[in-house]
Amino acid sequence: MKPDELKEYVEFMKKEGLVYLEIRKKDFHLILKKNNEEIEQEFDKIQEDIPYLSQKQIIDQSHKDIQHLGKLIYVKSPLVGVFYRASSPHTKPFVDAGSKIKKGDPLCIIEAMKVMNEINADENGTIKEILVENGKPVEFGQLLFILEGE
Repeated sequence: MKPDELKEYVEFMKKEGLVYLEIRKKDFHLILKKNNEEIEQEFDKIQEDIPYLSQKQIIDQSHKDIQHLGKLIYVKSPLVGVFYRASSPHTKPFVDAGSKIKKGDPLCIIEAMKVMNEINADENGTIKEILVENGKPVEFGQLLFILEGE
């Protein structure tokens, strides 16, 4: 890296009032710090708010159909197929955004090889967001719903 390029990053840090800047481009990695003590204090504050998960916990969570992140619950597709919000085109959807659900309530149907697979809630909560459009294909592990747990 040329001194002029480094100077541009330092000037950018000053202009924006940054105490830490990290840049990664392919095989290039640059870290600029203003004062190490200030940085460590900021990281300590951030890390206090983030729950620690071991590598095994992260891998275990990624294989589940439901993932918890605080009060939010992410429901993933357990199979490849077509996503349907209702049991037929003429009936109302199982759930809408804002719907309160209980464990065992139907959330959707995923059709796979002409078999209709009902996906039920594993937790009590409220539907915050439906992430798939009715009649659209879904992949294994694709996020379907975001719930807020009780």
